[in-house]
Parts: sequence; C-alpha cells; structure tokens
Amino acid sequence: MAPGGGALRRASTGAAWWPDTSRRLETRLERELERLRADAPEWCVPGADVTDRFRWQVVVVGPEGSPYHGGVFTVRFKFPRDYPFKAPKVFFATKIFHPNIHPRTGLVCLDFLTDKYWWTPVWTVDRILLVVASLLHEPVMDGGAINGEAAYLYMTNRLGYEEIARAKTLEHASASASTPDEPSEKERLRRPSSRGVSQLCRRLVSRVACLRASG
Repeated sequence: MAPGGGALRRASTGAAWWPDTSRRLETRLERELERLRADAPEWCVPGADVTDRFRWQVVVVGPEGSPYHGGVFTVRFKFPRDYPFKAPKVFFATKIFHPNIHPRTGLVCLDFLTDKYWWTPVWTVDRILLVVASLLHEPVMDGGAINGEAAYLYMTNRLGYEEIARAKTLEHASASASTPDEPSEKERLRRPSSRGVSQLCRRLVSRVACLRASG
C-alpha cells in the first residue's frame, strides 16, 4: 500500500481498480478499541497487542450471584483481516468450567461467532463483551453447549455444576492465582470491579436474545 492510506488495489484481471478496503476495516477496529477504552464497563479492562491490532486482550470479572464471582478472566479476541464481515474468534485464556466454552482451547462457542450465517457486521466488540458477561451469569443451552460435562451438570445437577465452576474459578481465576505477590496501588485501581455486574447481566439476557434474533 502506498503512503497516505489512499492506495488502490489492482484487480486480478488488470482491467479495473478497486479501493483497498483493508485500511478502512482496520480503522473501524481502531475506533471500536478507542470507544471501548474511553467508556469501558467497570467489569472489564480492554487492550490490544501493540504489534498486532487484530489481537485484543480483555480482562473480565465474574459477576456476583454466579459461580464465577470473584474470578478475573483473560479473554482474547482474534480478528480476521476482513472483520467485520467475518466474526472474530473469542477465547478464554483463563481456564473456566462453562457449557459454552471449550474445555481445552477456551473458544467461546456460540452460533453467531462460529456460524457464518448467524454473524452480521452489526455485531461490535462491546456487544460481544456483553454476551460474554451474560454467559457468565446464564449459559446458553439451545445448541450452544460445547463442554458436555458442564452442560449435563447444569441441566441435571445445578448445585454440582456450580460447585465445580466455583472450584475451577478459585483455582485458575482468583486474584491469588493470577497475582501471587501483593498488588500495587496502581494495579488495584486498574483491576475491574464486580460491583453491579450481576444486575447488569440480568438486563443483558433479554437484550442479547433480541440481538441474536435480529442478527
């Protein structure tokens, strides 16, 4: 691409010129990150890899009233080069016991993220994060379960499911598991808070359902 971002890409036939859309798509991603950083929910801390703007990392706190309460989870976004026309891959880098999250890879398995016919450019990162937050409060069981053990326990033995999820959260996602040393004052101020997350997630359940229906 020529300097200035105004380059044109020659068609394979050589008979026509088409505007290079790669910079435009990357600009949308940059705007989304700037907007999220400027007005991030109190339950998350967003960031991007300085060497690759197509890889993001977000720290999300587990909501009160869920077995993930008190957990601090690292969620990674991997965006395709043609985002937003294709969905990003969303992974939990922190181990978690959840019906909609792959037990080995951490991939968030929901139809609008894994099925190209469900995805639409209307979805943005902030909306995807809302879904992630709502999943920690209430899993999606209508075909979106990828962790069979977690899904079975959630449907047949809710107390057993919550006990395992709580134990895994304590083991892998607690503050002591992620930061063995006493955090500095700056780190404590940057850490997301769980205050109000459970109430937010309850409101999100209906909103997410509407988004998925309109997607």
